[in-house]
Amino acid sequence: MTKTTNEQVIKAFFNQERAIAGTLTTNGHSLYSYGLEIGRWYGGVPTIFDYTTTGGAFASVTTSQHVGMAKRFSENTNVMLVEFAKKLNIIR
Repeated sequence: MTKTTNEQVIKAFFNQERAIAGTLTTNGHSLYSYGLEIGRWYGGVPTIFDYTTTGGAFASVTTSQHVGMAKRFSENTNVMLVEFAKKLNIIR
């Protein structure tokens, strides 16, 4: 994978490409912050899992920043509460 900035990793995720920038990575299908899946292509649409205080699933300050950045870059993206994604068995 190519070494990039966080912004480039987010863009790579939305373009379904691989990228890594320290603790933020994507394999083109999922987006990870510290190994925690914070986004995934689901049903042909990129979906961001809301690991923030307001989303009710705070993980860490940095992960919240990664989620916030992904939400800002998303135009036609679903943002899903983590609790809901778990109930649907999308994530564990």
